[in-house]
Parts: sequence; C-alpha cells; structure tokens
Amino acid sequence: MRKRNVFLAVEHFEQGPFEKVLEAFRVRCERIGETAGTIYTAPLSYEELVALADFMDRSVYTLELQRKLSLKNFEEKLQAKYPGVKLQQLLAVYFRKEAVPLLDKK
Repeated sequence: MRKRNVFLAVEHFEQGPFEKVLEAFRVRCERIGETAGTIYTAPLSYEELVALADFMDRSVYTLELQRKLSLKNFEEKLQAKYPGVKLQQLLAVYFRKEAVPLLDKK
C-alpha cells in the first residue's frame, strides 16, 4: 500500500508544474539532512503557484503573502493526501535516486 502511494504521489507531481518546487525541497533536505526549514515561493511562476496552492488547499493570494512554504507543512499535506508517504521518499523516487525507499516499516 505504501509503495503504491509513493508512486501515486510521484505520478501526481509529474503531471503538474512542480519541478522547481520539488528541486528546492530536494536541495533544502540535502543541505539540512532532514525535512525541515522553508523555501521561498517568490521565484515560482503564477502557474506553479496555482498548482502548489491547489495541492496545499490554500489560495494563491495566501501563498503570495506568506512568500515561503514550510517543508513540514508540505509533508503533512502530502501524508494527508498520500498516507504513509514522506517527503524524502517522494523526492528520492521523483528524482530517480532510489527505487522505492521505505523510511519506516510501520
């Protein structure tokens, strides 16, 4: 079930304009070594902001006002929509670094 959710999540993000957001998350996770911190939303195009706002169940206006997005908040929304999927798992499969990483075995 968890592997299936990882692939469903990857499929979802491959269909939308999420490349820049996921790349920013990947860089942030690699620098810190964990899912923490924020990324700035200012460099995103309007189309990317709309897709991100839709996924986060927020308005584009809210994202523009906040000007940044917490990796923890994104991961919480990711797990709500794709149970058992962690951000690092999504990034590893999306960027083809690992076949199907399972960080926990609950």
